[in-house]
Amino acid sequence: MICLGLTDADKATRVRDYAVEHHIARVFVLGQPLALDLTVPVECVAWPDLIKYRFYYRLLQEVDGRTLLVVNECLRTQKRYDLTYNCIRAFLNQTSHQLVFQYLPLIDTAEDFAILFDFDSRSRWRREPLERLPLGEVMVERVDVAPNFVTVDVPTPEAAKASYAKCQRELINGIGLRDPHTIPRNLYLMGGVAKAACVDPAGHYVGRNRRMGLSSLCTFRESCGNSHVVFEFPHDFIVFSDHLARTRQRSIDVLVADLNVDRWYFHRFTDWSNRIRDAYATIQR
Repeated sequence: MICLGLTDADKATRVRDYAVEHHIARVFVLGQPLALDLTVPVECVAWPDLIKYRFYYRLLQEVDGRTLLVVNECLRTQKRYDLTYNCIRAFLNQTSHQLVFQYLPLIDTAEDFAILFDFDSRSRWRREPLERLPLGEVMVERVDVAPNFVTVDVPTPEAAKASYAKCQRELINGIGLRDPHTIPRNLYLMGGVAKAACVDPAGHYVGRNRRMGLSSLCTFRESCGNSHVVFEFPHDFIVFSDHLARTRQRSIDVLVADLNVDRWYFHRFTDWSNRIRDAYATIQR
């Protein structure tokens, strides 16, 4: 079974019920650790350790027909044949018992869901694109957790706009063979001063780093628990996915400076949220 959008408490309940119903003797949690209160042995193997020899060969020996594998938040790269994914597939081939948990159904595009499908279908269809997968072959339980973004407009002084235009020209002229996304990554930082002036010291904000020295702002890797206003988006969608999985925030205010790059990032993430909704529809077809 593939379960999307569940809380850790809900995941633990699914694991406990499955273990009892199927007389499971041992549980391995692959990926993000999950607190489980079971009467059978439980071991968590973190994502970076899954390809290490000392874990890989031991799990191939120890995983058997009475082992439950919990694949927890392992959608980490869009490369369907990533080495770590191949290791997980090898473990899954040792048992028929697996639960696949993921907060969102994709990293960037609906095609990413094929990776989760592979985990739950013993990779029988791993060479087929999403559009040709027999999606009815797996059970999918989902909670719709696609985020909604709301703009909080931040006026930008004319001097800042002039500096922005100058920096933009310099970045474009010097880009050469470098990654074109270097341009928006760097330009996006320029609205920071204007946004910092709008920050409520008693609020909760999240941004790329602590360069502005704001006590009420945490980084995406530190965020947890609270509802946050987005000071600035990360560039990579998976960083924001991890943030959402920790905070479970659905309606999100975003500070948007009066600069083209700020509007570009806002629309980029709004389009991403729409792709999440489209993926839900595709999965349930």
